[in-house]
Amino acid sequence: MKEIPAIVRSMLFILRISMGIFFLYTGIAKVTDLGTTAEFLTRSNILPEFFSMPLACTGVAMEIIVAVCLIFRLEYRGSTVWAVIMTSVFVILYIQAWARGLSLSCNCFGAEHDVINYPQDITIRILILGAMLLLLWDSRHRAPLPHASRNFDFSEVE
Repeated sequence: MKEIPAIVRSMLFILRISMGIFFLYTGIAKVTDLGTTAEFLTRSNILPEFFSMPLACTGVAMEIIVAVCLIFRLEYRGSTVWAVIMTSVFVILYIQAWARGLSLSCNCFGAEHDVINYPQDITIRILILGAMLLLLWDSRHRAPLPHASRNFDFSEVE
Protein backbone atom coordinates (compact mmCIF):
# COMPACT_ATOMS: atom_id res chain seq x y z
CA MET A 1 0.00 0.00 0.00
CA LYS A 2 1.28 3.44 -0.88
CA GLU A 3 2.43 5.62 2.03
CA ILE A 4 0.32 8.70 2.73
CA PRO A 5 2.45 11.90 2.53
CA ALA A 6 3.20 13.59 5.85
CA ILE A 7 1.34 16.79 4.96
CA VAL A 8 -1.81 14.79 4.15
CA ARG A 9 -1.48 12.84 7.40
CA SER A 10 -1.19 16.15 9.28
CA MET A 11 -4.29 17.52 7.57
CA LEU A 12 -6.21 14.33 8.34
CA PHE A 13 -5.07 14.55 11.97
CA ILE A 14 -6.37 18.12 12.21
CA LEU A 15 -9.63 17.10 10.51
CA ARG A 16 -10.09 14.16 12.90
CA ILE A 17 -9.51 16.29 15.99
CA SER A 18 -11.74 19.08 14.61
CA MET A 19 -14.59 16.72 13.84
CA GLY A 20 -14.20 15.12 17.28
CA ILE A 21 -14.41 18.51 18.97
CA PHE A 22 -17.38 19.44 16.77
CA PHE A 23 -19.30 16.28 17.69
CA LEU A 24 -18.40 16.71 21.37
CA TYR A 25 -19.57 20.33 21.39
CA THR A 26 -22.86 19.60 19.63
CA GLY A 27 -23.46 16.47 21.72
CA ILE A 28 -22.98 18.32 24.99
CA ALA A 29 -25.19 21.17 23.74
CA LYS A 30 -27.92 18.65 22.93
CA VAL A 31 -27.61 16.95 26.34
CA THR A 32 -28.50 20.22 28.02
CA ASP A 33 -31.74 20.37 26.01
CA LEU A 34 -32.87 16.87 25.05
CA GLY A 35 -36.46 18.08 24.73
CA THR A 36 -35.59 20.22 21.73
CA THR A 37 -33.81 17.31 20.05
CA ALA A 38 -36.82 15.05 20.69
CA GLU A 39 -39.13 17.77 19.35
CA PHE A 40 -37.00 17.99 16.19
CA LEU A 41 -37.43 14.25 15.68
CA THR A 42 -41.17 14.50 16.34
CA ARG A 43 -41.56 17.31 13.79
CA SER A 44 -39.62 15.27 11.24
CA ASN A 45 -42.79 13.18 11.21
CA ILE A 46 -41.10 9.89 10.34
CA LEU A 47 -41.57 7.78 13.47
CA PRO A 48 -44.32 7.83 16.12
CA GLU A 49 -43.88 10.49 18.80
CA PHE A 50 -43.06 8.02 21.59
CA PHE A 51 -39.82 7.09 19.77
CA SER A 52 -38.54 10.69 19.84
CA MET A 53 -37.04 10.86 23.34
CA PRO A 54 -35.34 7.41 23.31
CA LEU A 55 -34.01 8.13 19.82
CA ALA A 56 -32.78 11.58 20.91
CA CYS A 57 -30.98 10.06 23.92
CA THR A 58 -29.42 7.34 21.77
CA GLY A 59 -28.34 9.83 19.10
CA VAL A 60 -26.76 12.21 21.60
CA ALA A 61 -24.96 9.36 23.37
CA MET A 62 -23.61 8.10 20.04
CA GLU A 63 -22.49 11.62 19.13
CA ILE A 64 -20.50 11.96 22.35
CA ILE A 65 -19.03 8.45 22.08
CA VAL A 66 -17.97 9.06 18.46
CA ALA A 67 -16.46 12.41 19.49
CA VAL A 68 -14.32 10.87 22.23
CA CYS A 69 -13.25 8.03 19.92
CA LEU A 70 -12.25 10.48 17.18
CA ILE A 71 -10.32 12.77 19.52
CA PHE A 72 -8.36 9.92 21.12
CA ARG A 73 -8.28 7.71 17.99
CA LEU A 74 -10.01 4.87 19.80
CA GLU A 75 -11.68 2.33 17.55
CA TYR A 76 -11.00 4.77 14.73
CA ARG A 77 -12.54 2.73 11.93
CA GLY A 78 -15.71 1.97 13.89
CA SER A 79 -16.17 5.53 15.07
CA THR A 80 -15.85 6.87 11.52
CA VAL A 81 -18.44 4.35 10.32
CA TRP A 82 -20.85 5.51 13.04
CA ALA A 83 -20.17 9.15 12.22
CA VAL A 84 -20.90 8.51 8.53
CA ILE A 85 -24.16 6.78 9.50
CA MET A 86 -25.17 9.63 11.85
CA THR A 87 -24.43 12.39 9.35
CA SER A 88 -26.14 10.44 6.54
CA VAL A 89 -29.28 10.14 8.67
CA PHE A 90 -29.29 13.90 9.25
CA VAL A 91 -28.84 14.59 5.52
CA ILE A 92 -31.77 12.28 4.77
CA LEU A 93 -33.90 13.87 7.53
CA TYR A 94 -33.32 17.34 6.13
CA ILE A 95 -33.88 16.35 2.50
CA GLN A 96 -37.16 14.58 3.28
CA ALA A 97 -38.35 17.47 5.47
CA TRP A 98 -37.57 19.94 2.68
CA ALA A 99 -39.31 17.75 0.08
CA ARG A 100 -42.39 17.41 2.29
CA GLY A 101 -42.49 21.12 3.14
CA LEU A 102 -42.04 20.58 6.88
CA SER A 103 -40.99 23.40 9.19
CA LEU A 104 -38.12 22.28 11.41
CA SER A 105 -36.09 23.94 14.10
CA CYS A 106 -32.82 22.41 15.17
CA ASN A 107 -30.31 22.75 18.00
CA CYS A 108 -27.71 20.95 15.93
CA PHE A 109 -24.83 23.40 16.22
CA GLY A 110 -25.22 24.42 19.84
CA ALA A 111 -27.93 27.02 19.27
CA GLU A 112 -31.55 26.44 18.38
CA HIS A 113 -32.57 27.91 15.06
CA ASP A 114 -35.46 27.56 12.64
CA VAL A 115 -34.48 25.94 9.40
CA ILE A 116 -35.29 28.60 6.84
CA ASN A 117 -32.75 27.86 4.13
CA TYR A 118 -32.90 24.11 3.55
CA PRO A 119 -30.30 24.07 0.74
CA GLN A 120 -27.76 25.79 3.02
CA ASP A 121 -28.44 23.46 5.96
CA ILE A 122 -28.31 20.39 3.72
CA THR A 123 -25.05 21.61 2.14
CA ILE A 124 -23.47 22.04 5.58
CA ARG A 125 -24.45 18.50 6.52
CA ILE A 126 -23.17 17.13 3.21
CA LEU A 127 -19.82 18.86 3.86
CA ILE A 128 -19.69 17.22 7.30
CA LEU A 129 -20.58 13.90 5.67
CA GLY A 130 -17.76 14.44 3.15
CA ALA A 131 -15.30 15.11 5.97
CA MET A 132 -16.39 11.93 7.72
CA LEU A 133 -16.09 9.93 4.49
CA LEU A 134 -12.55 11.25 4.15
CA LEU A 135 -11.78 10.13 7.71
CA LEU A 136 -13.37 6.76 6.96
CA TRP A 137 -11.03 6.44 3.98
CA ASP A 138 -8.14 7.38 6.27
CA SER A 139 -9.16 4.74 8.81
CA ARG A 140 -9.12 2.10 6.07
CA HIS A 141 -5.62 3.06 4.92
CA ARG A 142 -3.90 3.55 8.25
CA ALA A 143 -1.54 1.00 9.65
CA PRO A 144 -2.84 -0.47 12.88
CA LEU A 145 -1.57 1.00 16.11
CA PRO A 146 1.56 -0.73 17.46
CA HIS A 147 -0.34 -2.56 20.19
CA ALA A 148 -2.76 -4.00 17.63
CA SER A 149 -0.15 -6.02 15.74
CA ARG A 150 2.23 -8.34 17.49
CA ASN A 151 4.86 -10.52 15.96
CA PHE A 152 5.67 -13.60 17.92
CA ASP A 153 9.00 -15.27 17.32
CA PHE A 154 8.90 -19.04 17.69
CA SER A 155 12.15 -19.71 15.86
CA GLU A 156 13.83 -21.12 18.98
CA VAL A 157 11.04 -23.59 19.68
CA GLU A 158 11.55 -27.05 18.24
